[in-house]
Amino acid sequence: MTLRSERTRASLLDAALAAFAQRGIRSTTLEDVAMAARVTRGAVYWHFADKAAVVREVFNGLVWPFDIGTDIDVYKQSGAPMQLLRDVLWLRMKNSLDDAAQQRMIQLLLKSSGAEELPDDLSSRLEEMATRSIKNLTAVLNICYLRRVLRRGLTPLDVAMGIHATGLGVLAENTNQLPHSLARPFFLPLELVLLGACKESRKNSSLLILDGRGSLK
Repeated sequence: MTLRSERTRASLLDAALAAFAQRGIRSTTLEDVAMAARVTRGAVYWHFADKAAVVREVFNGLVWPFDIGTDIDVYKQSGAPMQLLRDVLWLRMKNSLDDAAQQRMIQLLLKSSGAEELPDDLSSRLEEMATRSIKNLTAVLNICYLRRVLRRGLTPLDVAMGIHATGLGVLAENTNQLPHSLARPFFLPLELVLLGACKESRKNSSLLILDGRGSLK
């Protein structure tokens, strides 16, 4: 692929993301994408077989904002794994939403009316990303459980699913304000989930504190 071809492809993906965000995936045609990119429809077909291929490629670089990764040794070595988890979650979400392309992908995903707007293989991939995120959260929270940090009656999976569901809910509620809402009020629901999961919430109240600008203390 030549440099010019690569630039055209990148321009098409940027235009497609903008068109999808404005019109919705289902309502956007390849003609709309071509017009947004200021190219011919033939140029779109030169790079992509159909709209489903465009949608797949648009989401190809999506980073799941709640995926903390698989390296849990750092949590095992930490004297405060729950606080470290909070810090990592904050930074993962912030880095994701500070990136304009990531922000638009997340907004588009949250605005989609359902999986029927997405190709089946892409829907499956997104579900796998969410499942992997919950699995990684559970692994870290299991460390907290073994150290008897979690409140009695809660399992690591319970808390992991609560974190994930709350995070998605907050993103969906604030999708039109991102990333400007990424401050203390934005992160507070997740703080409350983590705080409520702690065995002795009052003793751990200092665990989950952000300053007025949303920066970690």
